[in-house]
Amino acid sequence: MVTNPLQPTLVLPVYRGGPRFLRALDSVNTSEQYFTRIVVSSNGPLENDDAKAVEAYKAQRAANNLPTSKIELICTGQELPWMAHQYFWLKHLEHTNTQTDDWIYWFAHDDEVKASGIKALIDEQGNWPLAQGTIYLGPWAMRHEQGDELFSGPRDVDLESWTSFPVEGPLELPVAEWISQQLIQPTYINMSGCVTTLRSFQEIRNFRVAKPGGMRIEMATAAAPHNLKVKEFNEPIVITYGRPNSDRTQYAKVARQDDKHMIFWLVSYISKHPSAAIPSTKAALKVALDYVKVLTKTGKLPEEDWRRRNIVGP
Repeated sequence: MVTNPLQPTLVLPVYRGGPRFLRALDSVNTSEQYFTRIVVSSNGPLENDDAKAVEAYKAQRAANNLPTSKIELICTGQELPWMAHQYFWLKHLEHTNTQTDDWIYWFAHDDEVKASGIKALIDEQGNWPLAQGTIYLGPWAMRHEQGDELFSGPRDVDLESWTSFPVEGPLELPVAEWISQQLIQPTYINMSGCVTTLRSFQEIRNFRVAKPGGMRIEMATAAAPHNLKVKEFNEPIVITYGRPNSDRTQYAKVARQDDKHMIFWLVSYISKHPSAAIPSTKAALKVALDYVKVLTKTGKLPEEDWRRRNIVGP
């Protein structure tokens, strides 16, 4: 009996992706073999430009005599808010027999899958090194581009590797400790390339306090009650593009609602994992003090700590 290798489903939500989405598709083309399924969820009207790009991609693979693409294209039919779109593709996965403990690789439409990083991680049978109760975030291979133009530099050169963990390690932390470090001293963090089980997304959706938007989504996903550890892969499996406006310490008023959700979400996590109370309380007090300093004009929020770990190949 042949056993299929342990691989995640790639989920690619896209909203007005345009040229950056075409770049993402190019990277999927070189990495389809590393995923059990690939779901592209287009957030917009039927037959929008991004959906047409997927159909053109599949046709081009056929014309080049490549294996039939694994991409399943789904479309909301209208533009939905961030979380409503997440629940749209989540429902599709549930209705197509994805199990609670199946793995999901969440991929942003303006990034690239780093096939060489995945190849370096998997074993000879194609199995990913994944363990239940752990969510995988980072590291991220980084390129820089301007907000209004795509990266046009050389693609065959080494890349910087960025991390949300201490530069000297460890590369694995309890969920509450990892979150507290992000809150106390914001480090580089990105949902793209996150690998976690379907259960993480289901538990956010099923929580009694609805999550308003996509801010803090990395931490919220990590704090799903069944997750015990946050771990960083040994290799970046995504290339992300840094832009000048990517500072996550400067929140608009609308994002404060996500902060409120995070408080309730962490309280729920602590109720199931009492040992998480100490680092969570410490972080909450530090964040509250920072906000008081801002309101009283005696201080400011900490600047994001963009941590470079090392250099990795393209």
